[in-house]
Amino acid sequence: MLNKFFKNKFAKETFWSFLSKFVTFGLFYALNIYLARVLGVEVFGQWSFFYSILSMILLVSYFGINASSKTYIAKHSGSGELKAVLKAAFQARFIFSFCVAAILAIFSKELANLLSRPELTKLFLLSSPLVFFSGGVEFLKDAFVGLHLNKYNFIINSIEFGLKFFLVLFFFQFSIQLSAIIDSYVISLFLAALVGGLIVYFNFYRGESKSQNRYLKQIIHYSFPLFFVSIGFWIATEIDTVMIGYLKTSYDVGIYAAAKQIIVKLPHLAIAISMGTMPIFAKLDDQNREKLRKIFAKLIKANTAIFFSIAVIIITLANWFMPKIYGSNYVASAMPLILLLPYLIMFSYSVFFSTLLDFRGLAKKRAINISFTIVANILLNYLLIPKYGVNGASIATSISYLPYFVLNYLEVKKELS
Repeated sequence: MLNKFFKNKFAKETFWSFLSKFVTFGLFYALNIYLARVLGVEVFGQWSFFYSILSMILLVSYFGINASSKTYIAKHSGSGELKAVLKAAFQARFIFSFCVAAILAIFSKELANLLSRPELTKLFLLSSPLVFFSGGVEFLKDAFVGLHLNKYNFIINSIEFGLKFFLVLFFFQFSIQLSAIIDSYVISLFLAALVGGLIVYFNFYRGESKSQNRYLKQIIHYSFPLFFVSIGFWIATEIDTVMIGYLKTSYDVGIYAAAKQIIVKLPHLAIAISMGTMPIFAKLDDQNREKLRKIFAKLIKANTAIFFSIAVIIITLANWFMPKIYGSNYVASAMPLILLLPYLIMFSYSVFFSTLLDFRGLAKKRAINISFTIVANILLNYLLIPKYGVNGASIATSISYLPYFVLNYLEVKKELS
């Protein structure tokens, strides 16, 4: 009976996860292909460089709170302490998002000048509400994963990415400017946060909770190693784009961004599987270890089949579909796409490794492991980009991710044995 419950729950939550990611995938790629074609390689490169910097700011504002909250929500899901955990998590989320958004608004000019890109001042200023609402939306997504209720993730992802796509199309009818993209994102995130917040409030949040201060301290404390990991994640995924912007041209950034945006979103297939299955590992113990080890092995096998198939398709067809999809100006994006495949495959496995370690309270281990990747990534990009351009950045990204992948694998193996 219990096995039947788990199977039904896994199937249901994995269905909603895949449906959510299917919608997200389609709208994300449609929007970025549209932007790449309409803006052209140079301006698309400028936008990609700006958004890489903004991604760093977003991660700072998240401060590991979302991932930490997900862990505590998963541990206390279905218990009488859930309301206290949710209230404490919301307090932490609001405080950090508000502070970073306010700092960005006040120092937007100084940040743009620091980057030697004064023309970005307006974009950074306009992005301050984006930072605030993005923190809320990502918090809600992680909360629903922790609650193992992925149908709500589908709802807010559909609102967020659907509105981003259609609002950009609408605003571009009047003026093709990067500020119009920011405005579209702000409106979309606000409405997604509003709907998701109402769902949480009416279903889980209302009522008294006396111990929320205790959980507030615990959530913030556990967020520190997760914050360091998130910074490492940004370096692993975005530093190449930023360094191309500094060491090469906006054209090179645009060529690389077309390939990179395909690669960084494909692991969401693994995330979809993870969302539907991994929350149970928050309650791993000696009684269920053998059963969960078998489940984990099946997840890894499924991931292997999916991503090695994707790799074969990309190797075979990249030179054909990149110019077909993005336009003839992006034919040079095919090679960096192929060279990023080792990174893609390792990243897909790391989705499961990282989630298990986080649920087991081992985020500090991940923080230590990713430090090797941080150093290697910066050093290899610095050495390879000047000589090999975007292909050098692809090689650097793939090689530098290897130590993080191997060390996380060893920790997971130890935890499940």
